This record gives sequence, structure tokens and C-alpha cells, in this order.
Amino acid sequence: MDEYDWAMQEAKGWLDVTVVWGGGRRVVEVYDPVRLAQSVASDVARIGRFTARSLLVVPSLTPENIESAISAIADESFFEHG
Repeated sequence: MDEYDWAMQEAKGWLDVTVVWGGGRRVVEVYDPVRLAQSVASDVARIGRFTARSLLVVPSLTPENIESAISAIADESFFEHG
């Protein structure tokens, strides 16, 4: 993505990221805290629950924040489980 695309994603507040490693691949839902709170409130009001399979919350949606967080959780063996 170019700078414009990243600016749009940051404004949107969430992004699905596909993480690929030697053992497989997983889609991770990445949110900023404000958008996550809005999504939780909306889903709970609408359908009575909020679910997310692989949820990652970062301060803001920037390539640096996402890459740093994914690297950290990979080091914690996050992608080796479920």
C-alpha cells in the first residue's frame, strides 16, 4: 500500500492482515482502540455479542505499529496456537 492507502486505513481504524510464516498463515484483525470500542458497541447493540478470531489492537494503524506488534506476538509463539 502507498501512503494514501495507509492514511485511509488509519482513518478507518481497522484492517485484516494475513500473516504468513513457515508453519502456515492466519488472518489477524487489527484495530485501533477507538474503532474497536465502536465495533464492540455496535455489534452488541445490534446482535448481542462481539466476536473476533485473531484480534490485535495497536495504538494506531501504521505499518510500523502493525509490523512491531506482529513481530512481538510471533516471538511469543502466538501463531503456533489455534
